[in-house]
Amino acid sequence: MAKTRTLASSLIAGFALASLTVPVLADVKVHGATTVTFGLMKPQKDQIEKSAGVAITLLPSSTSRGLADLAQGKADIAMLAEPLETAAASMNKKQPDSVKAQDLVDQHVGNAYVQFIVHPSNSVARLSKDQLAGLFSGKIKNWSEVGGPSQPVMLVGEPTSSPHKMISDALATAYAPELRPVQNTNQIATIVTQAPGALGYITSAHDIPERSKLKVVESDVKLPLALYLAFRKDASEQVKKVVAAAAAVATK
Repeated sequence: MAKTRTLASSLIAGFALASLTVPVLADVKVHGATTVTFGLMKPQKDQIEKSAGVAITLLPSSTSRGLADLAQGKADIAMLAEPLETAAASMNKKQPDSVKAQDLVDQHVGNAYVQFIVHPSNSVARLSKDQLAGLFSGKIKNWSEVGGPSQPVMLVGEPTSSPHKMISDALATAYAPELRPVQNTNQIATIVTQAPGALGYITSAHDIPERSKLKVVESDVKLPLALYLAFRKDASEQVKKVVAAAAAVATK
């Protein structure tokens, strides 16, 4: 009986010791632009985690939301669809000192282009800059005005995203009041696949199932996006390893 107790005690002690020696991966929170999420971080998540030796949690939203989370300590890394300098300046213009860019650093991890998307049933194949300006401003209200079907135009956009701002600047126009706002760019794609009259945007880096159900409209409006990961200068080694691993994967 005593021997049995001794053996049981030894086994329990052994299991306890083993549990203490099993390495626990740090959970690095990565928030921000869906372009970076679905163009890099999600497709390569396993490889990035393996290379960095760190577990990561992805929360797709937008450049500004990711940067706000980083500034507020809710995220360890922010995914940005524009340089840190311009993203921080834009946010600080709306809310002074909300982002202290001097305490942060960014790493370029890839490139993408904004793409204008419609429902596959839409016969429009190409849109000029003036036509796009008319559509996004609300001056053109029916697809028949640009050679398409007799179908009301339904605008969909994500107002805090970098592509949203880039389109407005490139077309030199404000968005129509009828714009239907969504929480992230992937939701734009979902709505466009379901609504025959919809017009929205996505980027060439978005690796999502909805892409096969979308029609990309050609245009002479070319809007390149440089993609970044931003983090605090005093970030942990685990955070820096994740950024380095993502950058390495992106260059392959």
